[in-house]
Amino acid sequence: MRKYKGYIFDMDGVLYRGDTLIPGAVETLEALRRRGSRLVFVSNNSTRSREDYAERIAELGLPIAEEEIIPATYATARYLAERHAEARVFVVGALGLIKELLEAGLRLVAEPEKADILVTGSDPAINYQKLSQATALLLAGKPWVTTNLDRLHPAEGRIIPGAGAVVGALQYVTRRAPDVVVGKPSRHIVEQALSKLGLAREECLIVGDIIESDILAGKNAGIDTALVLTGVVGREEVERSEIKPDYVLESITELGE
Repeated sequence: MRKYKGYIFDMDGVLYRGDTLIPGAVETLEALRRRGSRLVFVSNNSTRSREDYAERIAELGLPIAEEEIIPATYATARYLAERHAEARVFVVGALGLIKELLEAGLRLVAEPEKADILVTGSDPAINYQKLSQATALLLAGKPWVTTNLDRLHPAEGRIIPGAGAVVGALQYVTRRAPDVVVGKPSRHIVEQALSKLGLAREECLIVGDIIESDILAGKNAGIDTALVLTGVVGREEVERSEIKPDYVLESITELGE
């Protein structure tokens, strides 16, 4: 596996679980850096900004710089800034997503009738009014971009509804699917990671713990994949799955050996 020059890492389940580091995670990242490898860290979490992640990473003691982190919030903001820079954006999402959209220079509006585009993500404060406002936008034919489709994601030792809960509700009432999904398993967030690494896709390896998200993202982008068993998937699930990773690792430590 030393043929790879760049690594795209998922975070929760790969580097840590909740507030606990995966044993050997720090040493592995340091070993890869000494080897000259380029690293980037991608997450589908749509509630945290890069700044939020940097604070969490510092608390855990992981050797990761803020500019190496690409959460779905940041990736979505970049996607919109590159393609819809002048659009007025109505957001159903958490503060982390709003922060990234504002930092990208996008114009956010509170009144859906003034919006050109709808952006959705995980929203701990979701309510009937927000769903009604978003529904009106979609029924009017406005474009819809979402951070990801994850049904669930871990938060403070428990499992909570992900961005897919918002998408599912809106899709049911409007009979519309999002026009663009930025996060995994979409290519968009992976292409941003590749751009940051500055390497050809055959020189890179994507490392994750979820088959339908991390591994499928690698397959969609034409990148080799490694599944670690420190997250939510066991070997039996790998054997049953039609989506096969190129490597199955007990933990991230095998990358540094």
